[in-house]
Amino acid sequence: MSDPAKLLVVDDDQMMLDYTVRVLTSLGHSAVTATDAEAAVRWLEQDQHIRAAIIDLRLGKTSNGAQLALQALAIRPDLRVLLTSGDPGSLQVAGQDMPLDVELLPKPYRRRDLVARLSRLL
Repeated sequence: MSDPAKLLVVDDDQMMLDYTVRVLTSLGHSAVTATDAEAAVRWLEQDQHIRAAIIDLRLGKTSNGAQLALQALAIRPDLRVLLTSGDPGSLQVAGQDMPLDVELLPKPYRRRDLVARLSRLL
């Protein structure tokens, strides 16, 4: 596993948000959270220590995770991104419009699946 990193976790599902943060902190990473794109962008603009973002594809009715991922990369080209979704088909379609180094992870995911993606991401 890589050195401890600070990650941004963006999900409108509080249970998934809490689970992901628990896994990250158990691995020695730190995490900040957002439940929508606006809050996520604020984090990225304010905190240059964030190395990666885990972004849910569907963020309620007002936010789109794929658009947020592209916006995040425009703000911080060095950012590593992991897109997640409970809809594998939508995740694959969204992944086609992403840079090649953006990782995809279908939900629900297990700890070992998240750990495997993080090892490639960080």
